[in-house]
Amino acid sequence: MPKSQRRTRVDPRSTIRTCVLIMLVFATGCDLFATRTPEPPGTETGTFLQPDTPDQVLENLRFAIAELNAPNYRRSFSDDLHFQPTAEAEANDPAIWNGWGVQEEESYFRALVEAARLTSGNELRLTDVEQTAGPERYTVDASYVLVFNHRSTELPNRLQGRVAWSIEKGQDGLWYIATWTDNSTGAAASWSDLKAAFIK
Repeated sequence: MPKSQRRTRVDPRSTIRTCVLIMLVFATGCDLFATRTPEPPGTETGTFLQPDTPDQVLENLRFAIAELNAPNYRRSFSDDLHFQPTAEAEANDPAIWNGWGVQEEESYFRALVEAARLTSGNELRLTDVEQTAGPERYTVDASYVLVFNHRSTELPNRLQGRVAWSIEKGQDGLWYIATWTDNSTGAAASWSDLKAAFIK
């Protein structure tokens, strides 16, 4: 038989395999080359413990500071947070503190995170801690050292003072910081000074 009239024999098993492969690609790979929508900034989960106890609220606060995680920082506070700054900070700029609540708390921290982006060694240390516990309310009074490696020239990176927190149980059964009083110790810059610098 002349070469032009020869027919190539096709293996039916090979044809079936090829068809199945094509169907699988179309069934599962329609979005194979589609661009994934990026997650908005600040949605990283970081380290966050469900605050079933007041101590876990403090742990979450430490993690949020160390990890520069603004969403988790915000999650540590009650929606009706009340903050009382140091007497010195209030005297320096009383308008800043009028009505300071959870929105201001979140705004200052987001600005601080931007100023400290890509740094490490940020931490909160509590010493000389006094605590009182109740079924719905837990208070913490402690000396603090806050290290934040921001790039602002207005303030040092190390702040210190004494903090009083009231941590209260919410309607969801979880615990949140509801009231916060900051007190200065000596001439050192305080947490209130840090908030004032980064809310402007």
